[in-house]
Amino acid sequence: MRLLAVAVSAVVAMGSWPVQAAKPVAPEPSVENVYWLVDCLFERRDRNVERVLSTVPGDPGSTLSWARAVIGPCLIAERPLSGPDLFGRGAVAEHLLYRDFAAIGAPPRRRTVPLFAPVSQDYLGRADENSRRFLAILDMGSCVAQREPAKVYAFFRSERGSAAERAAMTELTPAISACLFEGQTFDMPPPLFRALLAEAAYRVAAGQLNVYEVQQ
Repeated sequence: MRLLAVAVSAVVAMGSWPVQAAKPVAPEPSVENVYWLVDCLFERRDRNVERVLSTVPGDPGSTLSWARAVIGPCLIAERPLSGPDLFGRGAVAEHLLYRDFAAIGAPPRRRTVPLFAPVSQDYLGRADENSRRFLAILDMGSCVAQREPAKVYAFFRSERGSAAERAAMTELTPAISACLFEGQTFDMPPPLFRALLAEAAYRVAAGQLNVYEVQQ
């Protein structure tokens, strides 16, 4: 009986140890969450999302425009966002490209959204290095979309992060090489390339072929 009592006491003592609950795993920020957010904004017919491309990428106004679009019921803690505003601009442009055009070069299905006007040399002189770099890449993307409109339009049918996306990107390599100006190199991760190409493609489809103001 004494041994049984000792055993019971041991079990009771073990049961009284503090048990710490496992900490919930915080959701990881991701680019996929950016695309989910943009889809949510369009489903809710948020008018602010259609103004995102009217600001120059890298300009402080573009950050404010993106914030106005995203702050609301679609921005949830379970889906934290990753990366710069450029991913948001790309997600918006990709959605609009298929919504507004059957192809690059086809008439728009509806009135296109406002786009930023080609930037002047004066603006470039005041812009920071990041903004100038993004504009240069956007200009290259505009050139690619004009050279290969069918391939560029089809590119966005590929699943993000897939082998098909990488293959479609490879198919655009000759056009990318032809559109680089002297001394410019191309070394960009697929998510960023996709985002910038989407904005460039929408601009070209909407008839806004130039990123830079044409010098007279």
